[in-house]
Amino acid sequence: MMTLQIIATDKSLLEKIAEDLIESHLIANAIISQGDIYKTLVGSEIENQIIYTLKGISKSLLFSKINNRLRSQYGDQMPLLYSEPIIMID
Repeated sequence: MMTLQIIATDKSLLEKIAEDLIESHLIANAIISQGDIYKTLVGSEIENQIIYTLKGISKSLLFSKINNRLRSQYGDQMPLLYSEPIIMID
């Protein structure tokens, strides 16, 4: 099992992705954050950006299928996608 995480600056994009992945039975559920501050160093300045995070539980073996599906649908607008293993779950 894994927690799938998708990060984007467009909340509506994450809502569409969540609905698609749930309807396709690729994730069991989805939580979308209300907006977080993402800080990065650009040159010598710290830059702030508002981002949204989608989190969903899925099977680890589905990561490649989800990744390929989103890459084909969103191409250059592909959001950041990664997973974290679920070590224990009740």
